[in-house]
Amino acid sequence: MLKITVTGNLTNDIELRTNETTGKPYAILRLASDRRYRDRDGNRLTDFVSVKVRGALAECCARYAWKGCKLAVAGDFETIVFPDEPDRQPGFLIKGFEVEFLSPRRDEAEAAAPALTEPEAN
Repeated sequence: MLKITVTGNLTNDIELRTNETTGKPYAILRLASDRRYRDRDGNRLTDFVSVKVRGALAECCARYAWKGCKLAVAGDFETIVFPDEPDRQPGFLIKGFEVEFLSPRRDEAEAAAPALTEPEAN
């Protein structure tokens, strides 16, 4: 089993989408994370990682996360290939099954669980 954990800041507000086939919600989270070292010129290097969350987890992320908030996401890889563009390099997406909100809540009246996990499919 492969498990990846990514920590970073959300680069945009989350747009909840619906899978055309299943009718279930999903969202793409784009996280920015600075590397621990700098390049030769002293510039900070930043990596951008895309994460796909589904179902209730996607709905919770859309409700409680905002651009700039810090998240930790655990998941596994999904390779993306482009059959229409054979010369294009394959990419990857993380299929997130656990999201932890690391930034303080924006509104204390909203009660959100600090860590959310996608329910296991039977």
